[in-house]
Amino acid sequence: MVAPISSSRTTALTTARTAMPTVKEGSRGPAVSELQTLLKSKGFNPGAADGVFGPKTKAAVLAFQRSQGIAADGIVGPQTWGRLKGASGPAPTPSPGGRGTADAFVKKALAQDGDRYVFGAETNLNDPNPKAFDCSELVQWAAHQVGVSIPDGTMNQLPHIQRAGKAISVDEALRTKGALLFRPGHVAISLGDGRTIEAKGSKYGVGIFSAHGRGWTAGGLIPGMKY
Repeated sequence: MVAPISSSRTTALTTARTAMPTVKEGSRGPAVSELQTLLKSKGFNPGAADGVFGPKTKAAVLAFQRSQGIAADGIVGPQTWGRLKGASGPAPTPSPGGRGTADAFVKKALAQDGDRYVFGAETNLNDPNPKAFDCSELVQWAAHQVGVSIPDGTMNQLPHIQRAGKAISVDEALRTKGALLFRPGHVAISLGDGRTIEAKGSKYGVGIFSAHGRGWTAGGLIPGMKY
């Protein structure tokens, strides 16, 4: 007679069967496809979900790990899988009364005036004072600092806003502190007075600029932000 399997052993076997394998550059298969799909859903672009863990997927993993404040080694083990499947890592505690407000969001961005612009820059979102940004990273970092989540990349941020029903006209965005202004490939934070705070480009860095005559094509409010 075969002894029955204990419930604890059954649980362990089930966990072993369902746990995601550790994957890294060079890995292939369904787990890598799932990884790529999850990364894309979080706003990190791994390229096509083709099941091949190449350099672009590794770069997206590293960026995600840095954004979560966990070891950035490009290897997707239990901790990284856990963050991808549930979680956003711990957000910093904003100052009292400032949680999720557009005013606090703008102040965080303004505090980075003078920082460098680096195309494709990926910061640790929990870092209180990064040294370099690109345009969408400044938006994502400043929002995270006040407890609001928005994906990285202008190609992800505008659809995120539109899906939430938070798109507004460019004119309204120009008048709204903390609203976002978009044009193809670029995003800026409106100061509500005809100026922006933005990571404008390698020639300019992060700074305060006139918002007028800049060819904006869309405006939006960040979902979850208090305006």
